[in-house]
Parts: sequence; C-alpha cells; structure tokens
Amino acid sequence: MQAADHRHEVLGREPGLLHAKFDRLDRVGQLHGSVNPLPRLHERRQDGQSLALGRARPRRISAHNPRMTRTLLPLAALFLAAAAAPAFAQDYPSHPVKIIVPYTADGSSDFVARTVATRLTERFKQSFVVENKPGGNAQIGTEFVAKAAPDGYTLLLMGLTTHVTAPALYKKLPYDAVKDFAPVARAVDSPVAVVVHPDVPAKTLREFADWARANPGKVNYGSAGVGNTLHLAGELFAITAGAQMTHVPYKGASQALTDLLGGRIQVMFDLPQTPLPNIQAGKLRALAVTGNERLAMLPNVPTVAEAGMPDFKFGTWIGFTAPAGTPAPVVARLHAEINKALAEPEVREAFGKMAMTVAPIESPEALARFIGAEIE
Repeated sequence: MQAADHRHEVLGREPGLLHAKFDRLDRVGQLHGSVNPLPRLHERRQDGQSLALGRARPRRISAHNPRMTRTLLPLAALFLAAAAAPAFAQDYPSHPVKIIVPYTADGSSDFVARTVATRLTERFKQSFVVENKPGGNAQIGTEFVAKAAPDGYTLLLMGLTTHVTAPALYKKLPYDAVKDFAPVARAVDSPVAVVVHPDVPAKTLREFADWARANPGKVNYGSAGVGNTLHLAGELFAITAGAQMTHVPYKGASQALTDLLGGRIQVMFDLPQTPLPNIQAGKLRALAVTGNERLAMLPNVPTVAEAGMPDFKFGTWIGFTAPAGTPAPVVARLHAEINKALAEPEVREAFGKMAMTVAPIESPEALARFIGAEIE
C-alpha cells in the first residue's frame, strides 16, 4: 500500500474516487500458495525404538517401480528447469521481442512503448518491436499477451485500464488481471488535461462545468473506449461538476482527437501528450490539468485546483508485464534494463516534454503489490 499511497500523493488523487460511478462487479481472488511436492518424512518405529535415518533398512530402487517413477520424474523436471533458468536468462533474448500495445498507434501509450522499445533494443542488442492490437477496450491485445507463450518474447504495455478498471467494470473478462500476468516494470505516471474545441464558449474549467450543466446530454466527450482511463476521467468530471455529458467511445485516443479537431465532439479528458501539438498550435484549448503542479510545456494552463475544481482529482500510470509463468530471471532482467533505460537523462527529458513523470518501482514483486492495491 505504501507504493500506491505515494503515487496517489504525486498525482493528487485519492484512492476510491473511481468507484463513485462504477461499483465493483467482481473481485479478483487471492493467489494460493503452492503445495510442497515432496512427501513428509515419517519416523519409523520398530520394537518401540525410533530408527535413525542412517540406520533405516535401505529400500530397493527399481527402474520399473511406478511409484518411484511418479515421484522422481517431477523432481527431476524441477531441478532441470531450475538449472536451465539462469542460462536462459543470460542468453535472452536470442530473437526479436514483441511489445503489444492494446491501443492505436500515435497515442500516449504507444509513445511510451516505442520510447522504451528503442532503448531496450540498444541495451539488449536485439530488436524490441512494438505491435498495436487495439479494440475491445484494450481487451484484445491484453488477452493476446495473457495467452502467449511465457518465454519473455511477448510483453504487454499495461496500465490503469487493462489491470484496474477493466476487472472492476466487467464481470467476465477474457483474462485474469492478476493470475494471467507476471508484472515486469512501471514506467510513467501522467496527469490528464481537459481539452476543448475552440468553438466551445467556455474559457475556463469552471465556465465549462457551468456550460455542461446548462446543456444536459448535448456535450459530447471522446475516449479510447468504454471503461478506458479517458472515459473514467470524463465520468468523474461529470460527477464532480454535476453535469450530464454524452460519452463517445473510439478504438484509440488518436481517433477521438481527430473528431475533437473536427468539432464532432466538444471535449476530451486525455493524457497531455496526445493533444499537446494541437494545443500549442492553437487548434485546441486546454482548460486545466489534473495533478498538483502546472506542466512545464503548458505553463499558462492552470491546475484543476487553481481553476476552481479541486475535487476533480485524476491520474494514470503505464507499465510493462509478461505472461504468467515467464521465468523469474527473465522478468528480473527485463525489470532491471527497463529501469536503467528510464534513468537515462534523454528518456526522462522525452517523457517530461510529454507531461509524463518517470515512475520506476523497485522490483517486479513491488509492482504486483501495487497493482493489487489499485484493484482493491
């Protein structure tokens, strides 16, 4: 919970706010501990005296003993796997690695994936290739990775949508956010910008809230899909403002942005990186950003608190995961190399220009605990 509480403090949002609109439909079960495959050793007694293990009568071992075979074969497989894992990790990767982005290209998530993939290609001397698999509110790409071979050659760009809001909103998912994945690394945190078309009469966030209340059902906002982070941000704003707005889902944020530029929708609640060039070019107007501080690339855009809506607190995070069963040494090596990439000044600067804060976490285990706390 410490990592989760710290992130909530950085982003300026409180745990539990997302549940104002969406009640949990299902709760992910707790993982059960593994059972020791070795049988217990029992002391044998003969004539009322305890026999020491070294003095016990030796048993004949037969190659045709079915009971012995059933016992030894699984143990031999475990020992061989344990011995092979370090060598596998040392040779990894021996061929290109795919990073699946469950959204369309040119969005904020895609930018994170491609930035990290470039650095991993340099560090591993092997190609890390980004492949976009949008659709189904990120479920198509996420399911693809959940069912991929657990060998470290297929990774998923995950985040709040894939691993927190989807389990909360959908009673049935084609994947289990906890059991089907081996968390690898957290990459960035990001605030959300409230961005409107220039024809919207409101010049401030408070004016926009008043305008939305005065036009119930007539203000359209776009997102990357039902239950997506951007959708939840819009719903949370509507709740906070006491307004009724119409949600228009798209396959990706870039498609929603196209309609925002064309005036077919009036507002987006988006990660700043996606609309930033159009904001700077004057084609869109940013009313406010969530978080506790103004953004360096948008110094004239106030925070939501400065804009008169301090209760509208929202932020998101992005990271990487692998299919469950991926060898621990491979996960550990990926985690280490991603964190090293995130520490590079050029990478931190690139994310900073896109209003993203590099937010590594100390271990894959810590990331698993962080995700569990988010789900709760």
